[in-house]
Amino acid sequence: MIQVGPPRVMTSSVIRATLELPECDTTDREYRGASCDSRSLQPGELFVALSGQRCEGVDFLAHAASQGAPGAIVRAGQEDPSLPLEYFGVSDPLEALRALAAHVRRDTPVHVVAITGSSGKTTVKEMVACILGEISSVYRTPGNLNSQVGLPLTILRAPENVDIWVLEIGASEPGEVKRLTGIAAPDHSIITTVGEAHLDEFGDVEGVLKEKMELARGTSKEGVLVVGDQPGILATAASSLRPDAIVAGIETQATYQPDEYNVTANEVEFTRNGQNVTLPVGGEHHLRDALIAAALAEALGTPLKVVAHALEQYKPLGMRGSMRSIGGLAVLADCYNANPDSFRAAIAQCREVFDGRRRVVFAGSMLELGCFEASAHEDILRELLRADFEVIAATGLFAAVEYTHAEQVQIIQETDPYAAWEKFTESLQGDELVLVKGSRGAGLEWVIERLELRFGGEA
Repeated sequence: MIQVGPPRVMTSSVIRATLELPECDTTDREYRGASCDSRSLQPGELFVALSGQRCEGVDFLAHAASQGAPGAIVRAGQEDPSLPLEYFGVSDPLEALRALAAHVRRDTPVHVVAITGSSGKTTVKEMVACILGEISSVYRTPGNLNSQVGLPLTILRAPENVDIWVLEIGASEPGEVKRLTGIAAPDHSIITTVGEAHLDEFGDVEGVLKEKMELARGTSKEGVLVVGDQPGILATAASSLRPDAIVAGIETQATYQPDEYNVTANEVEFTRNGQNVTLPVGGEHHLRDALIAAALAEALGTPLKVVAHALEQYKPLGMRGSMRSIGGLAVLADCYNANPDSFRAAIAQCREVFDGRRRVVFAGSMLELGCFEASAHEDILRELLRADFEVIAATGLFAAVEYTHAEQVQIIQETDPYAAWEKFTESLQGDELVLVKGSRGAGLEWVIERLELRFGGEA
């Protein structure tokens, strides 16, 4: 069962001891969870006043107190004695947040499955939680709170009396996976794939691989390590580090494979050891993600029959590769992740399972690609042309790409996505396959909303 509920109690004295602060003579206060945002803070949560690019957390101490925070972690010297808050003054509030999360992890009798990868980690996290929740009580990362702030908050908000935590670990800079793995202390781990993501920080795919492998290095040697079979360098690196690593997928190097599989627009189906497994989502990338999740679950002793039953119930989280029927349109909404590999996977899904249907795309920027930014967008635009997309709204960073040999294709190039909207919708006949894809920072959810308004709502 997927668990929700109040987090475990942390007392003032425990927080002070963990942060190596002097004991206080006042009565212990109790805290359940933590928050860095006074707008969403729940009564009883510890407020952590972080420094941001746009604002300082200490500017919101009064609001946090009014929302029911009993106390706050602040940079020493920034306490406001006029407020009814208990203060924990430290040199670095972010480091204090990490220390508290690490303490809670080590003080909690729970098994941890940690998941990272350039793409697919949120999907696999949801699948793993869905499967393991059939036989155990499971808590998993809400949404994609996988950052140096998000992971500690996830741990501090974990409900009591849970058997398994399924935690997502992200990375936007070198050293982040190692740091977060140290906090999560995983028993078992998954690396979905490595690809061209955050290249502005990691330099190239080899740099991404080195970063992601820190999760494998920090996982219990008695635990299970599962990796995807793409690219081949991931399987090689994992097997070199851990000869017992499971490589899941459909390529020849995979050690966990389906006997048969079939992929359609709205469904993935595979058979393994006589057990049929069907998921209500389409696309080869969902097949690969399901095999990774199933491999981990089987290695932990979950019967394939249970795996099959759980994956039948799987639903994509938000707009992560979900298929929507909007009037006569088939819309593949993927607005939460975009790097070259995930974009190619979406293109392949459109080409392979929607053969014969008129294809159009509303493309938003792929962010954080560093010096590969221009060439990556150019490569993806070429792939869209080769995949016979008849209308391409090339927005954001795609708008700067120069193209040739597109006489039969309508390309709408606008840096501002809103400026491309009218021309894009005017080109639609109402029965197309529409791919809407861009990085989270491109904010393309509004495209889906406007399609629903114009073409009659989601069926």
